[in-house]
Amino acid sequence: MLSKRKWVLAFLLVFTFIAMDKLEENDALSTNYASKLLAPQKPTEMYQKVRDWITPNEEVVTVSGPLLENPVLEYSTIQPYSEGAVLSLSASQEIGASENGLIIFTGYKKKTGKTISILYDNGETVTYGFVEDFFQLPYTSVSAGEIFASVKRDILYVQVEKDGEVLDTTEIVDWLALNYEE
Repeated sequence: MLSKRKWVLAFLLVFTFIAMDKLEENDALSTNYASKLLAPQKPTEMYQKVRDWITPNEEVVTVSGPLLENPVLEYSTIQPYSEGAVLSLSASQEIGASENGLIIFTGYKKKTGKTISILYDNGETVTYGFVEDFFQLPYTSVSAGEIFASVKRDILYVQVEKDGEVLDTTEIVDWLALNYEE
């Protein structure tokens, strides 16, 4: 019986969206809700709209993670690997956010082991692989300098996607220099 109610509710919801879309197309309805909901959008645009909707008045939210004193990522060499680069580290390190963003993935990937991805407010998506520990959960916001992971191994995978393009190794070196300089 419950299943039948779910199907009826789903049908009514779909019918409502289709009806709203048709009414908006014919200018019988002055809203644009259906067209916004039914139009395909990029994840960064959706994230920005949801973020603006949730915090429209720029209120400050206290976070629980520690902040890095000096958000520097120290590495000795860098080599291309998969769609990013592998950094050789001399010691274990904590990884902090270079600016405000949202953690969009924490989990295990075949090529990069324990992996975490962050969508920064400027639209860049940065993925760190071969990490030891996560300090934040998926879909958690992070502030600039906030520690979100640690690396205990001697390597760290980094992939940066900027403006829909994945940066190559030399561009990653430049990105690291800009985002993690003292």
